[in-house]
Amino acid sequence: MDNETFKKRIIQLQPSLQKVAESILNDADQATDAVQDTLLKIWDHRRRMNRVSNLEGYCVTAVKRRCIDLLHEQHPSVPIDEEALMLADTVVDDNFEERYQQARALIDQLPERQREIVLMKYEQEMPNSEIEKALQISSTNLYTILSRAYKTLREAMDRQNNNCHERR
Repeated sequence: MDNETFKKRIIQLQPSLQKVAESILNDADQATDAVQDTLLKIWDHRRRMNRVSNLEGYCVTAVKRRCIDLLHEQHPSVPIDEEALMLADTVVDDNFEERYQQARALIDQLPERQREIVLMKYEQEMPNSEIEKALQISSTNLYTILSRAYKTLREAMDRQNNNCHERR
């Protein structure tokens, strides 16, 4: 990847990457640092970037991982729900509404209890402790139900992606 391509394809993603980092870190300055660190690393490895098929997805994932590293450095004992990070992709693009509708359709296909908990967590933005109280379930049970829901959603998204690639 040359300088011009880097400017066109990577630098234009910076505002979206900033939003992703801020949503994870809740600190604009740290988010800016995380994005800059990530862009520098991508610049250092720009020759390999030609092999990346989804550059936006790659950059978002790299920023998320940098943010996770920063959180671990600050609070090594705080567990980070990486599954939630994968589902909470906040990059704004032209296909957001379409992707939201697709995700919502997949969530609607979940078993009732899984669907209820996923919607409480992501649409109502309830913390796990409130979900546990509202449904009178243990944290272990909540974790198990969410893990199963994430697995089901991942598999459904993989099937959807494979169907899209087969049609092309």
